[in-house]
Amino acid sequence: MYTVGYSVLFLRKLSGKIEAAPKAPKKKAVKFARLAPAKPFSDETMAFLYQISGLLGIASVAVSKSNGDPKLGSALRAAFFYFATFASYVRCARLPTGFVKAVHPLLTSTGVVWALLWIYGKATDGSDFISSLASYKASSLAWDETGAGDLLLFCLGPSVVSFAVSMYSRKKLLVENFFIVFAAMLISSLGGLFGTALFANLISLGGKSSSALLIRLSVLARNITTSLAIPVTTILGGDIAIAVVVVVLTGIFGAQYGRKLMDLAGITDPITRGLAVGSAAQGLGVSSMISEEDAFPFAAMAMALTAVAGTVLVSFPAIKDAVIVFCGGTE
Repeated sequence: MYTVGYSVLFLRKLSGKIEAAPKAPKKKAVKFARLAPAKPFSDETMAFLYQISGLLGIASVAVSKSNGDPKLGSALRAAFFYFATFASYVRCARLPTGFVKAVHPLLTSTGVVWALLWIYGKATDGSDFISSLASYKASSLAWDETGAGDLLLFCLGPSVVSFAVSMYSRKKLLVENFFIVFAAMLISSLGGLFGTALFANLISLGGKSSSALLIRLSVLARNITTSLAIPVTTILGGDIAIAVVVVVLTGIFGAQYGRKLMDLAGITDPITRGLAVGSAAQGLGVSSMISEEDAFPFAAMAMALTAVAGTVLVSFPAIKDAVIVFCGGTE
């Protein structure tokens, strides 16, 4: 993030286009009471998610315990966990502000969903946690086979495409800074691949085990959005499960601390902030920039271009082999 940030800042200064971030208007002081910050999501949304999750959960358990139609039971289970996942995230996002600032709601809600999976498995057919987890993502969208995870991943595509709306609204600004955006793309994609490979090799990630190279190759797509991190990891010969975990954790870290790290470095230029966070923290990082109107479209652009460029680069055999060598492997 800082590599892209300072590189873009340097180019922006050379071009004379540095713009200070607009100052927020001063808030009027409250004389008699301090207003508590508004909770994300409404009480009505929270109540709706609780109600529908509860109804689907009861129906799913009832069908399972009565040895009803297994296809209906599977569909109800997927629907229950689909809404329960949203409910847990919304609830965790409404926890005390201090806690949410330290721990991203995605981490907390993941723990809640894991607990629900374990309880559900024990309450229905006595299955263990791993089996219940496998049913959450069945790698199928058939109504009687799909899992909640499959449905959520299906929603990932449209949610990423929706970023294009904000990008289009700032198309003139994007065109005016095309060279800088292109430079950021090259720095983030090449730096993400070769920089991560070199660092993973330098710290001997994976130790001296036979799977060390596999582990190192699996972390290279850390700053590429999940939908393209999977094919990148496949091309490089890494492990998709490890890659997805690393991508998600990178996104969570970037979303939670990206803007704070930019503030800490004194980087206020909105274009620089957007390109830096978007190129480092994928979709979650982009979402964290939504309150910065001028930075957000550049964050979305950086995320998309970094992912595409990274995928294209590893498709070239020479670059793929070079990345493997940087990881400590052989051509």
